[in-house]
Amino acid sequence: MTMKKEFLSQEVPILLAKLTEDQVPAFGLMTPQHMIEHLTGSIKYSIKRHGEPDPTLAEKQVGFKRFIENGAVLKHRPSNKTAADLPPYKYESLAEAIPQIPVAIDRFYTHFEAQPDFISYNVFMGELNFEDLELFHYQHVRYHLWQFGLLPSYP
Repeated sequence: MTMKKEFLSQEVPILLAKLTEDQVPAFGLMTPQHMIEHLTGSIKYSIKRHGEPDPTLAEKQVGFKRFIENGAVLKHRPSNKTAADLPPYKYESLAEAIPQIPVAIDRFYTHFEAQPDFISYNVFMGELNFEDLELFHYQHVRYHLWQFGLLPSYP
């Protein structure tokens, strides 16, 4: 088992057990439940092809590929958004949302075990293989766990 898979599959559920509804992020607008639903959605979304790429990569796809090649280290970028811009919850509670993360992670690894050559695509990220996506999810999850004080440091 790779270090990334071990972290995502085994350590993340343990860390998430410490997350409470009233936990305040060090930065950003998301609530704990928004963060969980955001991560769950991004993991599930990544194992599909959402359209087909144009022959030339869009500028944002080139930028995202460079981001992955540079280690996928996320940085907080303040915006003009407010809490009113947050999406509605998909689940009734944080307690109902948290178990969805291990389900999404398991689905991610199961998908690529069955289809190791699968290339994900979406208009924002472009085409990404397993290694690219695993790195992104590893860093993305770690970033948000750090945001909510569940990891002492990032990256």
